[in-house]
Amino acid sequence: MLRVEVTEEGQGALPSLDLEGAFVIGSAADARVRLPATVAKPEHVRVEGTRWRALAPAGVAEAAGEVGDGVAFSIGGYRVRVAPAPPGVAPTPPQRTESLARELMRSLMGTSGAPTLEIEVGPLAGAKRPLAPPESTLVIGRGDEAGWIIADDDLSRAHAEIRRGWDGVRIVDLDSKNGTKVDGVTIEGEMMISDGAEIRLGKVVLRFRDPAEKHLRAEPAKPAAPAGRDPVIAPRAPAPAAAAKAKASAVPFYAAIAIMLVALAGLVWIVSS
Repeated sequence: MLRVEVTEEGQGALPSLDLEGAFVIGSAADARVRLPATVAKPEHVRVEGTRWRALAPAGVAEAAGEVGDGVAFSIGGYRVRVAPAPPGVAPTPPQRTESLARELMRSLMGTSGAPTLEIEVGPLAGAKRPLAPPESTLVIGRGDEAGWIIADDDLSRAHAEIRRGWDGVRIVDLDSKNGTKVDGVTIEGEMMISDGAEIRLGKVVLRFRDPAEKHLRAEPAKPAAPAGRDPVIAPRAPAPAAAAKAKASAVPFYAAIAIMLVALAGLVWIVSS
């Protein structure tokens, strides 16, 4: 098993990842260590066993070597160190690798990348609350002990708690009187939430938004036309009915021309005689 440590320039260290088996460092959706596409190729480095290969865009190895006691890669503003994991550690669960990818994306997006909660139904409808960085919690309720107070009698004093950790964002029902639902499902204990989740605290409805998650799962945009060139539009052949109509409308015109030529020829013959 290998330990991967990702450090962003000018930022604090992120939690390490303990990975077993072959894995990829890059911007592809299935990369175990996912970096923003602005700095990394889809498959930037492939690690298999104790060996690593730095890949060109075509998948050809640009460089290769042994992990040994540890090797560090500089990719954009990130430093990725791969080294043997300490004995006895458990493999990092997939949700942590996904969460770290979102945290790296947030740093590029700035303040607009923070996950937020927005009240859609209930008092203060339209109000938003960004979540603090990991590890952090936010209690929602109508009591003074809540971090986000919503004055609604349908809520308990401490109704639910939002926990933002390195493994993602979870919601916990705090034994509320009217319960907590996520996308229509009543939760017992805690539940992971993702971008777009609807949260019902009694009759109050909130929406969870995670711009970094949405950005990472977005489909690539369709290629635009080359700069400075207009898209080529091929001319369309007229429909058969339209072509027949156009041909029919031209007959009177040609008949008139023929009559005029005959009259002119007759006039010339009279004058010459």
